[in-house]
Amino acid sequence: MQWKKLGCIFAPHKLSDYIQEYARIPIVDHLYGDMFALYFGARDCTNRERIFRAYLNMSTYTITDIDRDPILDFGETLGAFDDNGINPCCIVNVNGRKLLYYCGWNIHVKIPFTCAVGLAESFDGGKTFVKLFKGAVLDRDRIDYQFVAVNDVIYDNNIFKTWYLSCIEWKIENGKPKHYYNIHYAESLDGINWNKLDGPVIDFKNEYEYAISTPRVIKDEPNHYKMWYSYRGQKHIDTYRIGYAESEDGIHWIRKDEAMSSFDVSETGWDSEMICYPYLFKHNDRLYMLYNGNNYGKTGCGLAVLEQN
Repeated sequence: MQWKKLGCIFAPHKLSDYIQEYARIPIVDHLYGDMFALYFGARDCTNRERIFRAYLNMSTYTITDIDRDPILDFGETLGAFDDNGINPCCIVNVNGRKLLYYCGWNIHVKIPFTCAVGLAESFDGGKTFVKLFKGAVLDRDRIDYQFVAVNDVIYDNNIFKTWYLSCIEWKIENGKPKHYYNIHYAESLDGINWNKLDGPVIDFKNEYEYAISTPRVIKDEPNHYKMWYSYRGQKHIDTYRIGYAESEDGIHWIRKDEAMSSFDVSETGWDSEMICYPYLFKHNDRLYMLYNGNNYGKTGCGLAVLEQN
C-alpha cells in the first residue's frame, strides 16, 4: 500500500479571533465537481476549539476559501458535555439527511478531560448545522465508563454502524494521569440510540501501545471492511502513526499496520514528528487521505493519495 504525500494543504494561523491555530481532525463532504467542504477544529486564544469550514479544490489540491465564523460552537450550558470545546468526527449523508457527529470536551480536576459524541444536522444542504440535542448521543455508561471520543459512522444495510474511541482507564505515570484508549463498536437504527458491543474491536498489540484513535472505515465489498486509525506507543516511538486493519464483518479485525509502514513521518517539516487523525475519501476513482502532522494538528493538515498499480 503505497501512499504519495501531496503536502500540507492547510495551516491556519491567526485568521480571526476564533481561528488562532490548528486544523485538527479534518473531514470532507462533497459539494460538486472537484469541490469539497473541509471541516476542521481550530482553537482560539483560550485554547478552546470550534468547528470551521474551508473549501478544497481537488483539481489543484488547494484551499480556495475559509469561513471565518464557526459552523458549530461549543456548548453554552455550563457543565454540558461540550462546554469547553468541540471538534468534528464525521459527516453521514443518508436518506436526504446530512448528519454531523462531533466530539465535545469537558475539563476535570483529577484527570485533564473527558469527551463524548454529539450530533448536529443540516437542513439547508450543509450551509448551516444545528445541534439536535444538548446532550451526547455516545457517552460513558456501564460499558464505556471513562469517556468516548472521535467516531466514524457508515450506513450499511439499513443500519448505522459506528467505530469509536473508548477510554478504558487512566494511570498515574511520572506523577501525571495517562489515558489508555482503543476502538469499540456500536449499531443503531436511527443514528441516535446505540447498542454497544462490550469490549474493543481494535485492541493494543503490545505492552508499549496505549492509544488507538480516529477510526476511519470503508466498506468496498459486500463482506470486506477496511479501517485506518491513529496509534501510539511503540518501544522507541511515542508519537502517533497511522495503522490499518481489515475485517469481514466490521467487528472482528486483523491489524495489518505493516501495510502503512512506508507512510511515515517526513525527515523535516510540518509532519516530521507525528502523523495522525486520518480521513479517507474517494474522488475520481482514487483514494485520498487527509491527516494531521506535528502537535496533533497545530501545524495544519496534509493530503495523500494512494498510488495506483
